[in-house]
Amino acid sequence: MMIGRTEQVLQRTAGLVLLGSVLLGPAETWAQSPTQTPDGSAPTTVTVPRVEFDQLRAEVRELRTALKALTDRPTRTPTPEASTGQVERLRTELRNIREQVFGLEKQIESVKSEPIGDQERAAVIAQLMEEFEVEMDPLLHGLTNFVISGAAVVGFQDRDNSDSTFGVGIAPVFLWKPTDRLFFETEIAFGLGREETEVELDYAQVSYIINDYLTIGGGKFLLPFGTFWERWHPSWINKLPTMPLLYERGLVGSSGLGVQLRGGVPIGPTKINYAAYLINGPDFNTSFVSAGRLGFANHRDNNNNKSFGGRIGFLPIPELEFGGSLLSGRVGSSSGADHGVDTLALGIDLSYAREIDAIKGRLDLRAEYVWVNTDDAIFAGPVELFTFNNRRNGWFVQAAYRPTQVDVRLGDRIELKNFEFALRYDQLRQPGPDRLGVDRDQITFGIDYWILPNAVLKTGYVFDDAHGGEERDGFFVQMAVSF
Repeated sequence: MMIGRTEQVLQRTAGLVLLGSVLLGPAETWAQSPTQTPDGSAPTTVTVPRVEFDQLRAEVRELRTALKALTDRPTRTPTPEASTGQVERLRTELRNIREQVFGLEKQIESVKSEPIGDQERAAVIAQLMEEFEVEMDPLLHGLTNFVISGAAVVGFQDRDNSDSTFGVGIAPVFLWKPTDRLFFETEIAFGLGREETEVELDYAQVSYIINDYLTIGGGKFLLPFGTFWERWHPSWINKLPTMPLLYERGLVGSSGLGVQLRGGVPIGPTKINYAAYLINGPDFNTSFVSAGRLGFANHRDNNNNKSFGGRIGFLPIPELEFGGSLLSGRVGSSSGADHGVDTLALGIDLSYAREIDAIKGRLDLRAEYVWVNTDDAIFAGPVELFTFNNRRNGWFVQAAYRPTQVDVRLGDRIELKNFEFALRYDQLRQPGPDRLGVDRDQITFGIDYWILPNAVLKTGYVFDDAHGGEERDGFFVQMAVSF
């Protein structure tokens, strides 16, 4: 705390000394009598009011008191955050600026209300104030380039074989960019569980831009596998009130904890984007009710083998992108019976979005296919041990259309171009005995109305076909907004 306070006082004092030097200047420079200019004409002058000097003098005295308090404070043992080098640097700066403050104070006492050149004074002050802001802004940590955004959603759902319910959630996003190359972002999600408020750190990462083609980062980040989690999982972007089945059922998780590098490279009229990462990786579920499934909330790795993966996207035209994803690693624990279990997940994706005059609106197409191949293992059932071929896969195709060029009103306030119609087909294939290996096919239809560019009212209905399990047809309503 002492180091931080000292730096703040030093920064404030340095700026004041700089500005005071301009306002007062050396007496022989600014405090000249308004005799004549070299061309014989009368000079342009302005009288500096006494109040300006009194205010400046009072602030200098206040800073002098603060500096003296910091200087006289007993020396403490440097904390881990404050190295010996930092302490010595601050002490040197403190001595230097203290001398400048005392010199400035004497100068204030000697200069009262002498006339000075108005135009020259104004020009120099403007220039140095600009330089002062450029130099000081990056030093005021936590006060510059800070943005809060996020999204909120209120919803209702009524599904077969479960009680209908309302729900609410909010996920603020904090963005901070202290320099042009360094930035930090985090999202914290708040929602309501059955009996308590749930809080989850969706992601928190620090990134550094190396150049136009490479950015490195670390922390908990949205997993660049496919495009759903990184690009369109927020409720106000997703065209439907439910997520694709393969992500809802956890074939691929939402985030990873580790490091990543990413970027994009133009190749003529086309472009390639890429992401590669090293993370703790998923863990392996051995309980009977979720046997063989992967868990991605692995904040402390369960083995010494990190998982690696990435995605490559190719854009032949700006509106169309093809992508391929990979995730590979050991998922078994270090000491359990599953210690040698590995997994390999592969995925392909397609995205297309364009305003098309022929259909008088905007078309949005998305599709993904994911395969997950996990080594076989032996699990304990209610009666006996069992095993199965642990190969899972899932895919979906989604289309959305918004008639943005249709100028038709439905009443005074409702416009047809603000409606959007969405349709998605999902398929999930997962192995396992009895009820563990329930395959599903779903068709989801939705109608959205865009109240604002960042606010949408969504309705949807899911037709669920479960092969051997409970079918969960359902109706959904959501109101989502971003801020």
